[in-house]
Amino acid sequence: MRTQFVARPYALFAYIAAFSLFLPGTAHADSLPNLSTSSLTVLVSVDGHADHAALREMKQELSSIMQEAGRKVEVRLRTEAARDETFDDVVLVKLKGNCKVDRLIPYMDERGPLAFTHVTDGVILPFAQVECDRLSRSIGQALYGEERKQPGKYLGRAIGRVVAHELYHILGKTHEHNHDGSLAKEAISAKRLIADKRLSFDVQDMSRMLP
Repeated sequence: MRTQFVARPYALFAYIAAFSLFLPGTAHADSLPNLSTSSLTVLVSVDGHADHAALREMKQELSSIMQEAGRKVEVRLRTEAARDETFDDVVLVKLKGNCKVDRLIPYMDERGPLAFTHVTDGVILPFAQVECDRLSRSIGQALYGEERKQPGKYLGRAIGRVVAHELYHILGKTHEHNHDGSLAKEAISAKRLIADKRLSFDVQDMSRMLP
């Protein structure tokens, strides 16, 4: 599933296997009668450069979103895992490129995927990739005012939300999107990717992700 992105001033849209402009009717995990106690490990590898603040925020945001969705997730860097370590349930995520907002660039029209999951013969594999160069530029354009003093925080928040969307496809084994405004919807603005208001999955999304 690929995430297509079109950058526009004040209304930057990520089209994908991802996000939504509006989030009406989202629900919390306590709306589900049976929550999963099984643990999922998300191993993150960095293929390029990454802001340490962004990585910290990404871990926190992703863990919080998935906990609300009824899935216990441990987010770890691949460098933190022992070579012989084994996992009961694991998803591999590659952050490719520069996961750092180096400078605040002016508006430019940029298109392409923000992230994608690997698919073979129609089967969604437990491997996702985030295109950090494109995402970093997009978030850099969306930052405003005081947000510009903490670019790593907001970039990390966006990465966590992008990865959460890809986990929806992987865990739910679905190519479908939600059309009612949840984090599983097809499109979302860059401003919503960094907004203080948490983006959530709804009950239907959560039930798809439970084992």
